[in-house]
Amino acid sequence: MITRRDLIKWGMVAPALAAGSQAAFAAAPQGLDALLVDERFPFDDAPLHAGVPVMRFAGDVTRVWYEVLDARWRERGFVLGGITGSDALFVLETLATHQGRRVVTRTPLAEPDARGVAPVSWVIAPHHPSVAA
Repeated sequence: MITRRDLIKWGMVAPALAAGSQAAFAAAPQGLDALLVDERFPFDDAPLHAGVPVMRFAGDVTRVWYEVLDARWRERGFVLGGITGSDALFVLETLATHQGRRVVTRTPLAEPDARGVAPVSWVIAPHHPSVAA
């Protein structure tokens, strides 16, 4: 069942993230509960601070998982957006699945580097009624 809050949230988030650019994230803060930024991929995030908490890390999401995401994903709701490496997104996607969440949008932002890692913009959201916003 889609609630009014879901409709409003996704009405703002989905179109804004479809382009997958930094400008899209600037337009999306109303729908995200937090934004995760991988510092290995530099970009101008000045507009991102408009009321959305920004969490930063440099390749290893372990600290963010233990200190923030594990607890937040045990609660209802909590839509997380991010610009991370494809490697970090793989880990987050695996952890999200165990918490009733999934990647609902995924947009590569550049070609993979020599290690095979590419920056990706994405959104992870609840997909099971028991964890809906």
